Amino acid sequence: MSGILKVNTRANWASLNPTLLNGECGIETNTNNLKVGNGVSPWSKLPYFSSPGYWGSFWDLTSQTATADTPTSILLRSRDTANRGISVIANSRITFDQAGVYSLTFSIQFSNTDTAIHDIDVWLRKNDSGATGDIPATTSKFSIISSHGGIEGNVIGTVNYVLPVVANDYLELMWATSNAQAYIHAEAAQTTPYAHPSIPGIICTVVQVASA
Repeated sequence: MSGILKVNTRANWASLNPTLLNGECGIETNTNNLKVGNGVSPWSKLPYFSSPGYWGSFWDLTSQTATADTPTSILLRSRDTANRGISVIANSRITFDQAGVYSLTFSIQFSNTDTAIHDIDVWLRKNDSGATGDIPATTSKFSIISSHGGIEGNVIGTVNYVLPVVANDYLELMWATSNAQAYIHAEAAQTTPYAHPSIPGIICTVVQVASA
């Protein structure tokens, strides 16, 4: 028999651990995750089939500064209203409604008003407001070019992470600058010398790539 659809909670599926018939489908009602039986393997041994596709797009339209050598949360105060299963709490905590494996990508516009080069570090922090939440091996260092000819030095920093989370986990993007003159730069839409849209200080997208 194939094409049968069964539903239960994640906890109940784990407790019962049934062996689904070949082609029989089981859905976790609280996560929307799906497994397809093969008539041999119990529930715990079956892989998840695809993913529900949770996603979020966030950005910030205000320049952000920080005291030198002081870890600071990067703020994300704007969002796509169609986001599904991912939200930002307290302006910086990227919060996940459902467990899964997620790809997180950021693009940050850095600027420097000083005539010397300054460094900015960016890294991930998880479920904690202190250094104990810092995720190992997630720091990237950007050397922000100096100002020149009366124009600020500008650098775009982009990094991608892929990592698993459980329901209600949150991630924060942290940054620290070696000098307060190097900062996260945002700019309103311009009409001269040519028209262009606003420049967000940061754009951050988060997409589920697998169930877990």
